[in-house]
Amino acid sequence: MNSAIRALYRELRNVNDPALIYDNYIIPGVTPVNGANGPGVPDPATQVYVGQDGYFDGTQIWPNLALPNNMMYLEKVWERQNNTNNTFVQMRQPQGGMGSRPQQPSFIEWEFRNNQLWMVGSTQVNDLRLRYWGSLPTFYSATLDFASTYVPIIDCTDALAYKIAVMYSRMLGTPGLPDLIGEAKEQMHQLKNAVVKRAQTIDYHRPPYGTSGTTDTNNVFFAGWM
Repeated sequence: MNSAIRALYRELRNVNDPALIYDNYIIPGVTPVNGANGPGVPDPATQVYVGQDGYFDGTQIWPNLALPNNMMYLEKVWERQNNTNNTFVQMRQPQGGMGSRPQQPSFIEWEFRNNQLWMVGSTQVNDLRLRYWGSLPTFYSATLDFASTYVPIIDCTDALAYKIAVMYSRMLGTPGLPDLIGEAKEQMHQLKNAVVKRAQTIDYHRPPYGTSGTTDTNNVFFAGWM
């Protein structure tokens, strides 16, 4: 059952099911960079990260400043100065990674690699706000009651049941396996189609590329032609 639930989550995550989106997760009090030059002193050779094990400031790990345990992928990151009521400002994610530069009061940019949120660092204490794709609960217990188990995806009962039936049929060599596979795909198609139709009500705009609307010189493509 857990395998079927995980497969269900993966397929829905790939079509941006909002049931798997987590927003407004705050990491307060991310301390300044602490590189070879000391705490809060700019060092272009230093980068910092926030991971599941905590926040690495360039020298040490702060385990109380960590990514959420259920996070799979980051979508957006915002920042503001700590101990203020300022509005969070969205940070940008540059193409091709972050350049080397002295740290400033704000983080400005971020990169998600090795399942960690990497940044150049800052010279002041800041708060982070995250929007991310996460995993929902799976279930395992020797006393698990399948009749009362709750899976937090609306109207997923048939899709999940057919996924479980396919897994059992493959192990047992059931002759009706092709029919079960077809029905499992159809049930997932119906679930994913509902998500896509809901997404079509949003007014989407293509983000700018190259130098249009950005000062990121690492993102210039044939700059001489622009």
